[in-house]
Amino acid sequence: MAKAICIIPARLESSRFPNKILTDIQGMPMFERVYHIAQVSGVFSRVFVASPNPEILELCEQRGITAIATSFDHPCGSSRVFEASLQVEEDWDVVVNLQADQPFLPVSYLKTVVEAIDVNPIATIAYTSAEVKDEHTVKVIRNKKGEGVYFSRYSIPFVVHSESSVKKYCHLGLYAYKREFVLNYEGDFRSDLALQESLEQLDFIYQGYKIDVAIVPGAVPEVNTPEDLVLAKGLGLL
Repeated sequence: MAKAICIIPARLESSRFPNKILTDIQGMPMFERVYHIAQVSGVFSRVFVASPNPEILELCEQRGITAIATSFDHPCGSSRVFEASLQVEEDWDVVVNLQADQPFLPVSYLKTVVEAIDVNPIATIAYTSAEVKDEHTVKVIRNKKGEGVYFSRYSIPFVVHSESSVKKYCHLGLYAYKREFVLNYEGDFRSDLALQESLEQLDFIYQGYKIDVAIVPGAVPEVNTPEDLVLAKGLGLL
């Protein structure tokens, strides 16, 4: 397997749930719980937290977490990961963008996304699902090669013939990128396509890159709003 590192973009300015990554999850701040998942996975040679916030950087220092200071001026997590990658001095082949609000992610999914990197410079994961209309759940269409054709917050593809057997997939925001791609990417994550749906992966599609989409067993509870924590408690995760 390629030599992989993990960078966790962590910022406090969440529009739907400010400071959510500081929320206590099983006795530690959410972002630290995510860091712990990456550390124990056995997938990565190094794990980093990338943040523009002094509070996060100070907490990392106190808790022995390797952190990288980044600019505030980033439109998305991958943009922050790309900046932080430039500051990693050791050799690596693949970097994984693990979001700081994924405290319930199975360790196996990290291995899956790294192993999915092949010919294309980007890999991500998705799961098979029936119709999902929630705009917080991103949908994806795959071609016969397993590449992501398009990602959307809305239902895709549109059903004209009800007898169609096209599988529906929902995307999980976990990405793996090849080193050469990260160091030479010319996009800025602000293409009209990416901004239209507020989806960073659409910037890659706009720039003409292909994304491998590996299939995992199922969904992972995400934390986008305070209500999501209530749901997590109901599932026995907290």
